[in-house]
Amino acid sequence: MNWDDDDDDFSFEDLSPEEKEKLEREMREREERTRNHPLFLKARDIYDTVNAFVESLDKEEREMFAGTLKESAMLLLPKIAGAMSVDSWLLSMQNAAIVRYHAENLMTQTSGLKMFTKADKDYVAVLRQEMEEFKQLFKQWVATFENLNDEDYLDDWGLFFRK
Repeated sequence: MNWDDDDDDFSFEDLSPEEKEKLEREMREREERTRNHPLFLKARDIYDTVNAFVESLDKEEREMFAGTLKESAMLLLPKIAGAMSVDSWLLSMQNAAIVRYHAENLMTQTSGLKMFTKADKDYVAVLRQEMEEFKQLFKQWVATFENLNDEDYLDDWGLFFRK
């Protein structure tokens, strides 16, 4: 497909000043809702906790665990924001699945850290508690997806089907 020949090209410059202002206002409001959403705030707390926790590990444990812990904690925020920035059920579900994967990975990592390292057990307990709180907020958040728009297309990978 040649995108240059597409009649449906959108250009911000083609909008009237009023349309531009309205679109910018809607984008700011959506971003503000995302930044203040309890799930997003909890994901930010988890990110901060993981970073502090990683710093408390000894060098060998840090080398072994830091990469996966930080990656999972870091990916929660943009994937939540991505899901909240669209009105698409399918795109929201795809992002939510990635969020769940990384949240579960953090829980699994904490189990390994508790059993196989000298990591501060208090840090592990705090992170596990935050992950449990995150899980409850996540369930509430995903339940709101039923209000999202139906798509005119199906997931061509066949993973997500809407009832």
